[in-house]
Amino acid sequence: MTWEKSNEEYQNTVSTFPFTLRNGDSFPNNMSDDGGKSTLYAEGWGQDQAYFYWECSTERYILDNHQTDSAGTQEALNDLRKMTETNWYKTYIEDPDNNFVNDVITPAGLGDVSMLQEFYQSDCIWYRKINNIN
Repeated sequence: MTWEKSNEEYQNTVSTFPFTLRNGDSFPNNMSDDGGKSTLYAEGWGQDQAYFYWECSTERYILDNHQTDSAGTQEALNDLRKMTETNWYKTYIEDPDNNFVNDVITPAGLGDVSMLQEFYQSDCIWYRKINNIN
């Protein structure tokens, strides 16, 4: 699909997004066009952009607050768990062994945020760019 159609999918997704952004973040009006507006996008790409933006906002909250806000961190981790139960996750993310929960979320809940930090560094480039975070 065109960037415009994929962006429409993104905008529809953020307009009814089931989770709350953290850190005072808000969804960008449009999805990234780093691939170029002439690129063709797969169905679901717009949804991916919305969910990954939210996931990055949530991961940043956990990384910034896990030592000072245990209740907020647990709530954020619970939201990440709920994300793995969404139709979007089940449709577009290949995780048959539930590795994201077992290897990232559960250890973070026990204080080991190292894998979460790795995911944030590798998957959140657009989020960090939008929010001017290095």
